[in-house]
Amino acid sequence: MSKITNCPNCKAELNNGLFSNTKLLNDIQIRIINEYNDTKAGGYCTKCGNGLYDQHVKTMTAERNKLTKYLKDNIAAVPVISTHSPLNWDYKILGMVTGQSTTGTGVVSEFTSSFTDFFGAQSGRYNQKLKAGENMCFSQLRLQALDLGGNAVIATDIDYSEIGGSKGMLMVCMAGTAIQLNNVNILEKETSEIIEKLSSVNERYRRLMKYG
Repeated sequence: MSKITNCPNCKAELNNGLFSNTKLLNDIQIRIINEYNDTKAGGYCTKCGNGLYDQHVKTMTAERNKLTKYLKDNIAAVPVISTHSPLNWDYKILGMVTGQSTTGTGVVSEFTSSFTDFFGAQSGRYNQKLKAGENMCFSQLRLQALDLGGNAVIATDIDYSEIGGSKGMLMVCMAGTAIQLNNVNILEKETSEIIEKLSSVNERYRRLMKYG
């Protein structure tokens, strides 16, 4: 295999000398440039590629942030239901998805508080912790379903357990079956449109995350 002596992009001579050091960028840098550059090349050197790399890293970071925000703002549109066989749903089973969250600080003390306190302010705080744990698990299930190429989760089960003894840690666990819903139009129009966009947004996000 012959050694590359010139940059595939700008044709500059590659060298590693005392007064001049021109070498090829690494594979990740080259791929990032080609992801956004209008023209693609098999390689870029430090002379022509450093500026392009810095420019496109900023572009990639901005796009990642935009995709992350869309996923965060719209992930709740992915249906997560307990029904095993929803009526009139045409779907393909993709696999099991799971979610876990642990909530701490004061759960036991809330249980052992006075009856009045428990059904007052402390009950509210306890419910908030449960809800936060549930929401985290729901998000995990939805994201895993999208990663599998799905757009909904069925047959979902929720379990609660106390762990950590006197430390009062509460664990919320969920498990369900990720599916590819073929007739998404069976859902409300706005929901179905968001779900379809979520799939493409998540696919793009995962592609960009491969660059590290």
